[in-house]
Amino acid sequence: MAELSKANTRRPGHLRLEGEVVGLSFRMQARLEAQFTELAAQCGLSAVQAKVLLQLPAGGATTMQALAGQLQYDASNLTGVVDRLESMGAVRRQPHPEDRRVKRVELTDDGRRMREAFWEKLTNRSGPLGRLNSRELISLRALLATAMRDPAG
Repeated sequence: MAELSKANTRRPGHLRLEGEVVGLSFRMQARLEAQFTELAAQCGLSAVQAKVLLQLPAGGATTMQALAGQLQYDASNLTGVVDRLESMGAVRRQPHPEDRRVKRVELTDDGRRMREAFWEKLTNRSGPLGRLNSRELISLRALLATAMRDPAG
């Protein structure tokens, strides 16, 4: 069965279909990003600031370097984003207990409230996927999970 599936992926028709799906995926991602950006703005945040708030652990701290890696963002550019969040009272930076050259970032109580307010807006509003019924969403979720599965195991 795996051999048959592998053989199908080499056919020109399959590759063309895969290309169409990739194109649609990029268009959907653009729509989702636009919605994310709009909702962040409604909360007084940039999209990157909202992503930082969502990425920070609820009850702990993470290093700037780890945060940059998780967001796939350049650490030097992240400094300005965290500066702005700190000036808003959403995060605080502290030296790492074992290496004072390393800065750790953590949410403040205000930052947790901001994150919760943004998450509420994000998850309680129908977006581009709102045209799909529950059965279709379940199927799409399963297909995406299969496509994202690590082929190595």
